[in-house]
Amino acid sequence: MARIQAAISGKPMMYAAVFVGGAAGSILRELFALEIPGAPFLTSTFGINVVACFILGWLYAIRRRVHAHVLHLGAVGFCGGLSTFSSFAAELERIAETHGWSVLIPLAAEVIFGLGAAILGEAIGRRWHAEESAK
Repeated sequence: MARIQAAISGKPMMYAAVFVGGAAGSILRELFALEIPGAPFLTSTFGINVVACFILGWLYAIRRRVHAHVLHLGAVGFCGGLSTFSSFAAELERIAETHGWSVLIPLAAEVIFGLGAAILGEAIGRRWHAEESAK
């Protein structure tokens, strides 16, 4: 019974962390989306989504060193609010209407650069925190 009460009592903080992180990420995305024009063969959310992937990779690297609520705030909330699949899909639709099958270029670019950014973020996070632990 005590374990159930402990699990339930932590949920409001988890939800609050997701809410605060999501609000911050969404506002930041909107600010950047207004400033970054879309390119003919890239989506306007390309850079934003790649940055979110980098941050997710870094958070993955430090996940055992931080409280779970920090991960809820950063990964689920902030990165979830910052990145946007729905806008990405809508922008791909716009590109497909005007450029046909060449829509595969921004699709592949975002997946490749997003994975690369996540891998780079994780590598930097592991290295940085390994050096921090050695001190």
